[in-house]
Amino acid sequence: MLGVRLANRQEDADGVAQLHRRVARISQGIAHTEAELTDAYFAGLFDTVERRGLMLVAVDEAEQVMAEIHASKSSIHIFEHNLVDLTIVVDPDWQEKGIGKGLLWAFLSEVQRRFPEVRRVELESRSSNQASIGLYKSVGFVEEGRMRGKTRNADGSFEDSLLMAWYKPQTD
Repeated sequence: MLGVRLANRQEDADGVAQLHRRVARISQGIAHTEAELTDAYFAGLFDTVERRGLMLVAVDEAEQVMAEIHASKSSIHIFEHNLVDLTIVVDPDWQEKGIGKGLLWAFLSEVQRRFPEVRRVELESRSSNQASIGLYKSVGFVEEGRMRGKTRNADGSFEDSLLMAWYKPQTD
């Protein structure tokens, strides 16, 4: 059983980095290649999350990071009501066990609690990643557009990226 909690740079930076690197080794696992996942990348990620974002981790009984989710508010004033670049990373051994969905629900709940001004959460997904697209749709994300040929796959082929968003339920 995994527990979900707010990420902490000091406790979780190494675990988050190891998780991302494991998943990057899988074809189409995440957008970044393993070589791009440098210490500087993770320092920047945690800096951004601490300034204007949110990161949750799912940890096992030994507090090892098995999944992670993050997004941040736009740095552009007119878009500050958006959390952008939602990224969810689940250890390959924990995929297809409901961990991603539980983490995503926890994240959206925390967004509503911590960021009352946020009206939408945005992400991009490879059009071929039907498992992720199904997950996003199952919690209320909708497809808003398609960017033709945006993503270059490891084999050199190109595929479309889907733009998706979740809208905060209106309480007015």
